[in-house]
Amino acid sequence: VANGLITESGFKVAEIAPGKALMSLACVHYTDTECGAYEEIGCAFFVHGFPAKSLIPYLGTWASILRGHQPSFTWFLPVTQKPALECGIQMWGYPKTIEDIRHSRIDGRTVTTLHRDGEEVLRYSVGNTGSKTPKPIHAPVYSIFEGKPHVGYLTQHFSEASYGRDGELLLSGHALVEPLRRLGLPRKPLMSGHMGKLRFSMSAPEPLQ
Repeated sequence: VANGLITESGFKVAEIAPGKALMSLACVHYTDTECGAYEEIGCAFFVHGFPAKSLIPYLGTWASILRGHQPSFTWFLPVTQKPALECGIQMWGYPKTIEDIRHSRIDGRTVTTLHRDGEEVLRYSVGNTGSKTPKPIHAPVYSIFEGKPHVGYLTQHFSEASYGRDGELLLSGHALVEPLRRLGLPRKPLMSGHMGKLRFSMSAPEPLQ
């Protein structure tokens, strides 16, 4: 199912076990960027390097993910503001769309909701207290830029972070989130987290050879 969702990109998901792959769901409340304040939801798969490199099946993928070396490909990336849309498409080739996304904090949890046609179609919530400061992440991110595969490097600095498995995803029957249901969601996450503060930078895309 996962490969079917990204087939046009030419990338292949990196399996962590027979028929199993990891998808990340990131809900971000941006307050200060060059594109202004906006909301974003990102769904990405870890994919094989391009061109594919020889790894120890499954174990090699796990090791690469844990080291932050495994590339990811974002296939669903709605945002709430046009400048963020245009920047993502024109500078990196990200598949951004404009959607109605709302951010709130309720009873010690951060809640992100996605709406379409007057209906709430996705709700993700997670506990929002944390004090950890993890090591910065410098990860390769694949995209199709100007019709060809490219890689950029996303550097992220987190603080006021927490980790666990208390993330909760709810989906409606709307067609917009049908791909997520085809993946077998919602289900309990392998891991969830809340990052109270984020500083990040993204390098210019480079062609993949």
